[in-house]
Amino acid sequence: MFGIMWLVKLMRDYALKEKYDIKRINNQIKENRLLFEIGEITEKEYKEKHEILLEELETAKEVMEKLSNVRIAEVQ
Repeated sequence: MFGIMWLVKLMRDYALKEKYDIKRINNQIKENRLLFEIGEITEKEYKEKHEILLEELETAKEVMEKLSNVRIAEVQ
């Protein structure tokens, strides 16, 4: 039973890290800026995508903070 719970928690952590990868989101922010600077997207498209990415980044930071708190609580 312990092994199954450990595996479930491991899978959960992996899924959360993939979905809320702060580095990936930061790279998308940089890519969005570059696309705007080289004229591949309009200012409107840039701003819309930038707002979405900033929201994703904030959510990712919150999720990662909560995840790290859960791990600490589980160890104690």
